[in-house]
Amino acid sequence: MAPLTLFAYYFIFWWLTLFATLSIGLRTQIDEGEVTLGTEASAPAKPRLLKSILLNTVISLIVFGCWYYITQVMGIGIAEVREYFPRRQS
Repeated sequence: MAPLTLFAYYFIFWWLTLFATLSIGLRTQIDEGEVTLGTEASAPAKPRLLKSILLNTVISLIVFGCWYYITQVMGIGIAEVREYFPRRQS
């Protein structure tokens, strides 16, 4: 698989896991008890975006590595997934 294609797949995994990891360890302004005037009370008290991005990068790298191993090394694709489920008797 071409390196640019691998990068595109990794970017897709990175972007999808971003939404799952943004809320990890998040403390809202309500939790902290200090709501800034003019903001939503559910807004983050301290965004910590760099920490979220680094955590997201690590998690997406693990997910991408699993996907790469399953599809490229083991050779399991969409067509082979049906073989892992029992067939329904008609």
